[in-house]
Amino acid sequence: AKAYLKTSGFSRDGLVAQLEYGKFTHEQAVYGASAVGL
Repeated sequence: AKAYLKTSGFSRDGLVAQLEYGKFTHEQAVYGASAVGL
């Protein structure tokens, strides 16, 4: 999640969607977004 935020500004939903596209589960994507403070 941190790597995505370094290259692009994402909203929480946008970051979750990008992580899911990158083959993470929804739960993993939500956890990642929360872990970086979104």
